[in-house]
Amino acid sequence: MKIQDKKGWSQRGGRVLLLSLAWLLAMPIWAASCAGGGPRPDWIDSPETVTSEYFLAAGVSASAKAALSERIATAKQNALKSLSEMIEVSVKNAIVLEQSSRKTWGSEFTDSSLNLVTQTSTSASLRNVEIIETWEDPRSCDLWLRARVSKRDVDKGKREGLSRMLFAELKAQIAVAQDAAAMPDKRGAALEAAQDILPRISLELVPEAGSAALYESILKGLRSALSSLEQARSALQAADLQVAEAASQTDQGQRARMLSGAASTYKRLLAQYGQGIAGLFESGDILYRLGELETARANVCDAKNYFQQAGESKQLSERNELARNRAAALQCSEAELEQAAWRQYFEGRAVTLRCNYRTAGNVAVWHKACDALNALIRPLGAQVTISSAVMDAAQLDAMLRGEVPSARRDGEALELVMLADGRMVERAGRDPQSGSREYQFNGTMGSLLLDKGELVLADRFKGVTGWNPVSEEMVMDVLAINMVKRWRGKTSGFLRQKTEQ
Repeated sequence: MKIQDKKGWSQRGGRVLLLSLAWLLAMPIWAASCAGGGPRPDWIDSPETVTSEYFLAAGVSASAKAALSERIATAKQNALKSLSEMIEVSVKNAIVLEQSSRKTWGSEFTDSSLNLVTQTSTSASLRNVEIIETWEDPRSCDLWLRARVSKRDVDKGKREGLSRMLFAELKAQIAVAQDAAAMPDKRGAALEAAQDILPRISLELVPEAGSAALYESILKGLRSALSSLEQARSALQAADLQVAEAASQTDQGQRARMLSGAASTYKRLLAQYGQGIAGLFESGDILYRLGELETARANVCDAKNYFQQAGESKQLSERNELARNRAAALQCSEAELEQAAWRQYFEGRAVTLRCNYRTAGNVAVWHKACDALNALIRPLGAQVTISSAVMDAAQLDAMLRGEVPSARRDGEALELVMLADGRMVERAGRDPQSGSREYQFNGTMGSLLLDKGELVLADRFKGVTGWNPVSEEMVMDVLAINMVKRWRGKTSGFLRQKTEQ
């Protein structure tokens, strides 16, 4: 008996061959052992067939003497088993072809992962199996069922199983590429693999995966990060070469320029990668290089300072003991060490100066304060920019409280801020006959040092200036000079503590 246009077995909720078997189920138990199902169909002799649209397979009941319900169940089970085996072969062939076309990670496709994705794909393909024909052998009472599944469903099952396996591999490769402790080459290989995998995944078949745009964004960020690591590798090699070539340079001017360029590169790498780069350098390796470089430039205190820090920092080269010995062998005064610490912190770094004061509710640029700061740090090699912008009241109030406004949290450079907020008091001068006036500032002062938007040093206090007989501007100029002196003392303590850590 042949049944056309049947819905999928699972879609029927387990209802079995209602049209083709109803007459069998209705037979009384005293009826003949089997009535047969008409002439023997051709598909009995060719149970496994593949057409342009379907995979077809037949199954026969396990025992002709069993009850009808059991014969139906075992025939169905055997038909599905044969169909499953056919689909598995097709899926495996497709996956092997997929594996051979991969550029970067085909060798990592193990037998276990192949079997897993094959099973997943086959299970997905069998969701929409149709039982389309039945036949009962009138002689033996064997019951035959013919099942089919569309090639479209099989292809969808293949893509689902493969996509799930590829998605798991994509996540694993992204995790390696994101691992800062992994070697850059390993991270780069993982990124290349992830980029190769992503377009092969049918993400619509893996609902928990999310969108392709999400992973494209992640991979874009990783490409940028790993590109920066490669640039850092090249920069380190170039700086090392500069130092080596400077050693044989007879032109002292050229030698100084080469060493200065290398020093700037080392310091930039140290500032950018304070935790080092796996397999390339640790912070102590850069500090040791700087110690050697300053030794070559005859900057004894700078060299001693760098060697001291290198001795207590993590190194790939494991020269900590050597660094400590070299630091101990170098002698310089406390004042020279302090100057060296200042130069190490500011040399080659971009520094933005922002100086504002507020009186009578009006905010103005505090030129004298920024000029005094500039005169202090520019000779150390800092790349100084003086801001002419006036802060709004909210930012000024926040900074006077020692807080960093959100607008300042994304900075890429050092930012030094000096502020004053108060009232200007005026009185008659000491000689009433002359009509002279005297001026005094009473208020709150503060200085803040931000490194890439993070507060690293803050000093806030309230105070009153002395009476000044010249002008309000002179009052603020004198206050600026005194505040910079105070800031210098606070910063020296900060740098000394930083060096000793």
